[in-house]
Amino acid sequence: MITLRAMTQDDIEHGYAITQQLKWPHRREDWQQALALGEGVVAEEQGKFVGSAFGWRWGEHAATIGLVVVNPTCQGRGIGKQLMLAVMEKFPDAVIRLHATEMGQGLYQKLGFKVTGTIQQHQTRELAAVPAVSLPTGLTLRNAEANDVDLLTELDHQAHGMWRPQLMQTLIADHQTVLLHDAQQRVQGFASLRRFGHGWAIGPVIARDIEVAQALIAALMQGLRGEFVRIDTDAALPLASWLEKLGLVKVDAPTTMYRGTPWSPQAGEMQAFGLMTQAMA
Repeated sequence: MITLRAMTQDDIEHGYAITQQLKWPHRREDWQQALALGEGVVAEEQGKFVGSAFGWRWGEHAATIGLVVVNPTCQGRGIGKQLMLAVMEKFPDAVIRLHATEMGQGLYQKLGFKVTGTIQQHQTRELAAVPAVSLPTGLTLRNAEANDVDLLTELDHQAHGMWRPQLMQTLIADHQTVLLHDAQQRVQGFASLRRFGHGWAIGPVIARDIEVAQALIAALMQGLRGEFVRIDTDAALPLASWLEKLGLVKVDAPTTMYRGTPWSPQAGEMQAFGLMTQAMA
């Protein structure tokens, strides 16, 4: 019999072990960050950890679900469905977003999720070409500071409808986050660089247009020559071809799915050119 309970810090080692079996790149530290920003559900059988799933509430009306994992020896028994239902119960009034593997897409469709697009995972094991930083005319680059949290939270919300002040605070305090502003100090975009998986991940990348997004990414790539670098981008936005030219090849293309009405950015507002993670979006 499968029993479900809330995840604790003591479960991280078990979850990490499963992602290692599945050849997922997540480190223990990535699991710890996921739990610090969200909440997890654990599936047990006779006291043994057999699977888990995470959910993150981003304000009153938005949530994401991710890191849904089941021990390979226990797959095909409906454990993933039980985990999904348990996490979904936490967000009854929210629009929920997730990114599905080919294996999981059928289950999520049965649970009311609809396909809305594709995310392209681009990466390189050794960054060979570090692009020059070419700032759009009239814009200035600087590091984000603690007093930028509220502003970055608003710009992030414009892009995908999620309120993530705790995440913005973490990105500024614990990671490298840069922004571009004009002469009137109006911020035109921001992006973060952090340790994740096999090396470095750049994201989120929130920008007014493609030129701003490229400048932010180029700024964060300085010093990363020879390093593993990953960026996850929406296939509907024009960033992928530029990443390919830099040697970040597409290695995966999970499906974006929503339960509820997807967020649609207003004309002229921010767009999410890069994700935080596929799980947290």
